[in-house]
Amino acid sequence: MKEQEAIEKVRQEQKKHREADLRPQAGIKVSENFPVVHPNLEEVTFYQGGAAPKQETYVPSTDDLMGISHERSIDFDDLVRSDKRYTGVIGNPGAGKSTLSKRLAKTEEFTTFHVKFSDLPGRRELTLREMLIDNNYINLDDETCKHSFEWVKINQSQCLIIFDGLDQANWAFEEEVAKLSYHTKQSVQNIIANIFNKHYLPDVKIIITSRPHSMLNISHTLQPNRTIFIRELSYDNMKSLFYAYTGSRADELWFQLSQNAPVVFSLCYNPLLLQLVIAASLNPSKGVGEITTTTRVFATVLEGLRRCDNTKPRDIAGLILQISKLAYNATKKSTVVITPTEMEEEGLSSDDVQDIIVALHAYVGFSQRVFDGDQKYFFSHQMFQECFTARYIISQMSVDEFMSFVANEAFADEKWSVIRRFISGLLVDMLRDCHVGDQVSTTDKQTRSTFLIKSQLPSDVAEKKRIWIETLKSQLVHFEKLHWNEWSVGNNPRRYISLLCELHESSDMELLNMASLRFPTEMDLHPLKLSSSEAAIFCDVLSKQRKELKELGLSNCFSPDDVERLISAISEMPGKVKELYIGYNIIKDIPGPEFFAKIEEELWMDGCFGDGRDANSSEKQKIQLALDQLHDSRLEVNVDFGDYLTSRNHC
Repeated sequence: MKEQEAIEKVRQEQKKHREADLRPQAGIKVSENFPVVHPNLEEVTFYQGGAAPKQETYVPSTDDLMGISHERSIDFDDLVRSDKRYTGVIGNPGAGKSTLSKRLAKTEEFTTFHVKFSDLPGRRELTLREMLIDNNYINLDDETCKHSFEWVKINQSQCLIIFDGLDQANWAFEEEVAKLSYHTKQSVQNIIANIFNKHYLPDVKIIITSRPHSMLNISHTLQPNRTIFIRELSYDNMKSLFYAYTGSRADELWFQLSQNAPVVFSLCYNPLLLQLVIAASLNPSKGVGEITTTTRVFATVLEGLRRCDNTKPRDIAGLILQISKLAYNATKKSTVVITPTEMEEEGLSSDDVQDIIVALHAYVGFSQRVFDGDQKYFFSHQMFQECFTARYIISQMSVDEFMSFVANEAFADEKWSVIRRFISGLLVDMLRDCHVGDQVSTTDKQTRSTFLIKSQLPSDVAEKKRIWIETLKSQLVHFEKLHWNEWSVGNNPRRYISLLCELHESSDMELLNMASLRFPTEMDLHPLKLSSSEAAIFCDVLSKQRKELKELGLSNCFSPDDVERLISAISEMPGKVKELYIGYNIIKDIPGPEFFAKIEEELWMDGCFGDGRDANSSEKQKIQLALDQLHDSRLEVNVDFGDYLTSRNHC
């Protein structure tokens, strides 16, 4: 048999595998014209600065990773057309790493081998040929496998190997790499290390995908030549998927979320969270209410917790308690990994968690496992871990433990920031009717969510709610008193924005009104970068300001898509700002006079134009025209270093 004939048989098998990998889940009905979209991809500097953690470290799901700096945006096709041999693709949970790798495997420019780390044996030794061909294409005979492998060795530059999901490997790379022959049986980690360092197949192109923290653990000699970070979907691609998933109700749900729930709407830029939001929106729960917060999304989705049909029935309520404790323990230890031993200690087996799925019966287009992984486990999206952690704190801590947690941990360490949001949502919003003195029992007929079944909650939950609300109020008072120079101390900008998000999740009007009343008159958020949801929450509070703000520093805090929201918030607020700094927030359109009318003395707009430059003559002219519509204004607008514009109607 000739090598060419053998590799053609391999390609036919690969085609079958690709079709199966990209086939929709059972029950999902999508048209043949279902859009194929790709997330935004950025080449980043990843390995500089800071030691790699020894395990997969937990960081809040809303945090940007430290040490990642943007270099340039790239196209999907550039992933395989680059002259770099070895590319790492990293992304947060639910960003679309596996889907991206499957689509890369469809490229016709290379003969592509798609290897899933989760499918590789942790202990059994094998050869390079077995790893790439024999174990993946079991329908091929030994002769075909032999000759096709020979073709690969001869035609390396025509081959692409995609290693998908390093974070799902149940082994670690060894410090020393043994340079053995192609045909020697050896550990999987040794084979892959030899490919990475060019001892095996030096001219083969390689792509490896992973969550960021697992990629950090790769030793210097095995690190990729370049790293690509999957950010999120673009607005147009997100909208395309949104409409494809929601069908005839697309216009209705798009308007409902974009206008009434901008924070929830911003979650849709993550492919997995997009599905969760749609699932919750299409199947609202009477106990939860309208989908306006992240907590309500997850509470609605988790109402659909059930066991797979082919497994024996189990007490889901009890299972939620066990999973909540696992999540809390992992977060407490600052890890996203749950080991089999830890599961056994909670009386759970791998079958128990692997079979738990989130499913909403009325929406056949969605099914999502809560747990991923084989011999080590992690939640399919980190927000599941954070939501279950919050549930543990609410339902399984004593009042004394809760008070200690609130006083010493919850607000002292920002690793709890997203969990604080879920606590606010679950404790204040979901248990809205629960007050101090209430006896929560199995006879309660009214419950906000089966995820927080009242029969499972201790009678002291109302006291925890009171403690939490009073703590949030005291936090608002603390930030209201900060002076301009105090915002740069510690992590005050991040802590304040997190606090506003916690108040939003509570859906409590008293707390939300207090956020407006206690808004600081002096604030400098620079250099904090706000996410879309954080920008929406901040701008909502800002738009309600009636008092005079002395100094508001927001330089380089907003993405170009969110700057328009900021301009609108300032234009709408009843009060005014003496000095406003919005430099290096890229403005798409010059604001109208109603915006400039809200600033009394100084406005800094340096670096707000184009790709971060100062205003050109045309833009200065438009600003001048807007200023000239103001009467008796003392405002000076800094559009260039030392170049001020003022109203020519000033008396």
